[in-house]
Amino acid sequence: MVQNSVERFFYYINERHNIYRKQQKNEKFPWTEDEILQTYSFCNVFRELDKVTIWLRKNWKEPYADHPNLPFAMAVARQINWPDTLDAIGFPEKWEPERVKHIMQSRKDCGWKVYTGAYMLTGTLGGTKIEQTIDKILTPLYRNPPPIYPESLEKTWKEYLPYAGFSGFMGYEVVTDLRHTKHLENAEDIMTWANAGPGAKRGLNRIYERPLNQTIKTPQLNEEMKLLLNFSEHEGILEKYVPKLEMREIEHCLCEFDKYERVRLGEGRPRSKYKYKGEHYAS
Repeated sequence: MVQNSVERFFYYINERHNIYRKQQKNEKFPWTEDEILQTYSFCNVFRELDKVTIWLRKNWKEPYADHPNLPFAMAVARQINWPDTLDAIGFPEKWEPERVKHIMQSRKDCGWKVYTGAYMLTGTLGGTKIEQTIDKILTPLYRNPPPIYPESLEKTWKEYLPYAGFSGFMGYEVVTDLRHTKHLENAEDIMTWANAGPGAKRGLNRIYERPLNQTIKTPQLNEEMKLLLNFSEHEGILEKYVPKLEMREIEHCLCEFDKYERVRLGEGRPRSKYKYKGEHYAS
C-alpha cells in the first residue's frame, strides 16, 4: 500500500463522518474546510445512517422483525428505494403484484417520483420499468426465495446472483440490509468479506497505484479490503468519533474515495453537487 493514498482514504472517512456529526448537531454550514466535500455530494460512511435505510429500519425492519416476508421486503425496498412509494405500497405481508403495480403506476401518472435516482439501473427484461420490477424481478423472487445462511453473508449473497435484477450489486444491497436483522446479524464473515463493486475496485487500484481499470481477482480484492479494515483499528487512524468499521464500510468508502480522488485529480466530477438547504441538509 502507498502510505499517502492510505492516509487520504482514512482522511476521507474521518472528515465525511465529522460532517455528518456536525449536521446532526445543527452546526452552521459549511461543516468542513474541504472544498470537495463542501461542493459535491458523498454518501455517509455508514450506510445505516442514510435516509432510505433509516426509513426502512423504522417502518419495516423493526416493526416486522419476525415476519417471514422480511427478506423479500428488503428486496422490494431496494428495487424501489423511495420511501414515499414504499409507504404507499406498505410492508408486503402478502404479495399482491397487481395492487403494487397499480399504486406505482398511479404515482407515475400523477407525476410523482416512483424510484430513487441513487442507483444506476438498466433493464432489458421487456415491458415498462414498473412491469419489469414487479413481474420479472420481484414476483419470481417471492415465488422461489433464495435460502439464507445465517453464518455467512457471502454464501447468502451468492444465492441471489441467479435471479434477474439481483446481480452482484443489488443482491449485496439486500444482504447488507439483512445483516442488521436476526437473519444475518451473527454471520461469521461480517469482518472478513465484502462484495467489491466497480467503484471500490477503482479505489483499491488508486491506493495501490495500479492502472484504474486493472482487473484484480476477487480473493486479492478481499484481502486488500481486509488489510484496510485491520489498519483502521490501529491507534490514531480513525478519530475517536468514528465508530468501528466493518468490511461493508471499507468497500462502500472505497467507492466514495474514488469519486473524491477523481475530483481532486481533475479527472471528472460526481453526478451530484451538494445542495445546502438551510437547516435541511442532504445526508
